[in-house]
Amino acid sequence: MARNTAQNAKSDSGGNSNQPSDHLATVQRLQRVVGDARLLLTEPTVENLNDCRSRIEEAVKELHQLQTGLPSGNFQRDAALRGPLGTLRAEIARLTILLDGAAAFHIGWVRLAASMVAGYTADGRPGQPEPGRSVWLEV
Repeated sequence: MARNTAQNAKSDSGGNSNQPSDHLATVQRLQRVVGDARLLLTEPTVENLNDCRSRIEEAVKELHQLQTGLPSGNFQRDAALRGPLGTLRAEIARLTILLDGAAAFHIGWVRLAASMVAGYTADGRPGQPEPGRSVWLEV
């Protein structure tokens, strides 16, 4: 749904214009897309994770277009975008924290599963699974 909203808003603004109001609208759209992606991670189903990934990819493309479309040295435009870009940066940081936490969680599950299969060594470290064995873990 956010993808359609972002695409509609992009077409309404005329694409890559160099007007400060167009840049501001793009940044606000990016804030919404990243915020929507972050909200999806609060219920990390497979579908939500896939949707989150596609929204992040969309935001990356649009942010790259924004960066390449901004002429340098326009103090008025830069001042007008400073606050919204800071808000976008904070939203991206919150999304990053959730993604890092999810990655750490899954790495922990992989280590736990390996230790459940291979046991522990005499000095208390997780053992290595035997080569050629497979472990299927359904979460």
